[in-house]
Amino acid sequence: MHNFTTFPPSESALRDEIVRQTAQRLIESYDPSDRKNLRLPGLTTPDVLARFGDGSVDWEAVHCTLEALQEFVIPGHFVSSARADEGQLDFETILRNAADFLYSILAGYTSIACGEKECRERAARAALNVIQRLPDFRVRALWNVFASLKDPAVWDSFILYKEERRKDLAQLNLIPEIDEAIRKRDQGHYVGFLREQGFDYAYEYQLKMVKQSYPGWRALLLHDFAYALAMGSDGSDEGLESLPTPYLPRLIVEHSARLYQADVHPETEIGDANFFDHPHRGITTGQTGKIGVGCIIYPCTLGGVTDKVKQRHPLVGDFVLIGTDVGIYGPVKVGEGSVVGANTEINGFVELGKEVKIRAAVVARTVLSTAGRPGKLVFGDGVTVGEETLIINDHPTDLVVPPNTNVPPKSYIINYGDGRPRFV
Repeated sequence: MHNFTTFPPSESALRDEIVRQTAQRLIESYDPSDRKNLRLPGLTTPDVLARFGDGSVDWEAVHCTLEALQEFVIPGHFVSSARADEGQLDFETILRNAADFLYSILAGYTSIACGEKECRERAARAALNVIQRLPDFRVRALWNVFASLKDPAVWDSFILYKEERRKDLAQLNLIPEIDEAIRKRDQGHYVGFLREQGFDYAYEYQLKMVKQSYPGWRALLLHDFAYALAMGSDGSDEGLESLPTPYLPRLIVEHSARLYQADVHPETEIGDANFFDHPHRGITTGQTGKIGVGCIIYPCTLGGVTDKVKQRHPLVGDFVLIGTDVGIYGPVKVGEGSVVGANTEINGFVELGKEVKIRAAVVARTVLSTAGRPGKLVFGDGVTVGEETLIINDHPTDLVVPPNTNVPPKSYIINYGDGRPRFV
């Protein structure tokens, strides 16, 4: 048994400076409602002591610390009530206590992998890396909340009750305006659009509803913590250099999967301003996968097809929509602005250019044949593939669907060997 409850003295000065800077950045980013709603647990005398064994920590202590860290990011949504002694502590002190708790937890998990001195140093640096990035996690979380406004259900019965302009509202194309706000990194663009149309009264209510009840942004926030711990930091961008943390990132992901059914591997690289819709039906991503900015992801699997240690999961570009029950397997590349319709399967060495539209129930895949490894299946920019189409490449040459091709529904396309699509 080990006792890692005391932050290493050699790192204490660095901890205090990072805590001071982070506390200032967070407080400056809070609006009045954030300051009012902030509920931080007193971490000076924890209800559950962290018990350390052979690389494990009591999960109640982990859960308590995770809730506190999430509360720093989006106040009022993770901690239901504060301890009685919380009012006696200032914000900076509470944040420092959270850093100490996180260090203790990380040291417990790191102890199985390295010696005690190295373990303490690695755990301290990893904890401070997370603390330092809390303001960045806040920015990302707020963009993920904003992206959830793409759900038309945010115009719910509370808003629409007695709404006399439903026909006008039905004519508005809201998602392009939200995407433009994301591109400009200015949520005011969308607010201004709503104001011009006379519907801006709904905006604040919709944001609060997303924060209160939507699970997708919460799953992505937990992923941010897991990713930071799993990948560490090389110290670039004025960040703190830290090494990857063993075990705990995977446990955070499993915890998130139980809460929100979003099984997002801690090493999946994910941009911000993404909307995970209905994650409780199951969203799965793999270790080497990547998801860009501004995407809409419905329940789907972004999986691998090989056991080799290499790029084996999909690379999803910016502003991509992936529909319900889609399966994308292998090193598939999905270009910016593309749409993959429900119940579609894309498998193998497949590349989708920009603005490709794959309709529902399409199968597009490369198949290993007697000739050996197949070539790629490439869709040029602007291609549209109709429903229930089957496109297969089992030939060593690449099969290329030219840009702006419109493939009719229920087509069957193969490669005769010259790389041009042939309809069967």
